Amino acid sequence: MPDINSLLTLALAGLAIVVGAGMLGIGGLVVVVFLLLVASILRGSLATRRMVAKTLRDPRFQPTDEVFLDHRSGRVLRVYADPETGERRYVPE
Repeated sequence: MPDINSLLTLALAGLAIVVGAGMLGIGGLVVVVFLLLVASILRGSLATRRMVAKTLRDPRFQPTDEVFLDHRSGRVLRVYADPETGERRYVPE
């Protein structure tokens, strides 16, 4: 189930596409879709960077010996764990 931010982003993207097509024609629609794609990529990248920085600053999370290749992203990830709660976070190497 997607979170509320993802649903709002999708709704805003749909609205932008409809308005862009109506106001700007097909050329404007292409520009709007391209800008939405770029914004989506940047949003995901920034969220990952914030999570990594937050994990590395948090003294509760200790690096483990677990390192693996994430086949979806193609990146090598290290597991950080909170020994008290068992919470795990995956940080790119």
